[in-house]
Amino acid sequence: MRIGGKFATGFLLLLFVAATGCGTKPATPGGQFQAEKKHIKVALAVPTSTYLPLYLAQDEGLYTKEGIEVDLLAFRGGMDLIKAVVSGSVDVGVVALSEVTAGIDAGQPLKAFYAGFNVPEFDWYAVPPIKSLADSRGKRFGISQYGTSTDFLTRYALASNGIDPAKDVQIVQGGDSATRLAAMQAGQLDVNLFAVPEKFSAADRGYNLIFSQKSLAADYPYHVMVAMESFINGNPNTVKSFLRGHVRGVRLAKQDKQRATQALIRHLHIDPKYVGPAYDDFIGYIYEDGRLPSEKGLEVFFDMGIKAGRYKERWARERYWIPTYVDTYDQWKPPLN
Repeated sequence: MRIGGKFATGFLLLLFVAATGCGTKPATPGGQFQAEKKHIKVALAVPTSTYLPLYLAQDEGLYTKEGIEVDLLAFRGGMDLIKAVVSGSVDVGVVALSEVTAGIDAGQPLKAFYAGFNVPEFDWYAVPPIKSLADSRGKRFGISQYGTSTDFLTRYALASNGIDPAKDVQIVQGGDSATRLAAMQAGQLDVNLFAVPEKFSAADRGYNLIFSQKSLAADYPYHVMVAMESFINGNPNTVKSFLRGHVRGVRLAKQDKQRATQALIRHLHIDPKYVGPAYDDFIGYIYEDGRLPSEKGLEVFFDMGIKAGRYKERWARERYWIPTYVDTYDQWKPPLN
């Protein structure tokens, strides 16, 4: 039947109002913010369990819910990651603060813009009969790469215990934790620093715990999010969308241990007997609001670098940090439901 005149106009208007939620403004499609860049690449320094919120956010479609697609790319160390960020082959890196400061020292316009991974995660394990750092003179220490946080921490731990890292030991680049553990088993390394789960595996293999990072500081800038300043300044909605997905990942990691541990097994092939202790070891140091470590933790971080010859003085925060997203967290964070 033909509907004509004013009746037809009113009928169509009624359909439009119903379709748009009783006249309210339609929700922004694809997330709260209109991301300037809809598909980004995010680099992870090495495969490790503390990246759990990022793994979960990708697996559960939490970035997609915020209107962006995120590719997570694992590298062989922090310095390779920084080179990728500088070259533009990735948009964001999640890496130790020491690698960020190394890039800035090299003249690159990098800034950290989010943290919340404040984990004093590393322990040093040694082959028998080494039972302390004092026993390690003349031995081979494994790190991931020269210039990375594993190198930085190892040199400081040695120097703090009266051992000259340049003269008294041999420091060897060995790649990620799993690769270095295999090298240790093959007799190619004597001492290694490990995060979870490899430190539990090292203990099970009879290696001796000889030093813990927690002896140096109660918290630590284990990972921060870093990007070129041009990316941060030119893509504020992309950054907010990415961070909202990340926050959802942190919440899920803390709320659902079973789902979190299954993600660790899936991404890292962790032995199921280690996955629960690994989760418990770090989850309390992860913060959704992106805070940096405590003032004391940052003081110790830079003092470690000064003692190791990495820094001449403590850095002012503005030299490496953009506070915008942490300071405005309550304005852009996702709802709790």
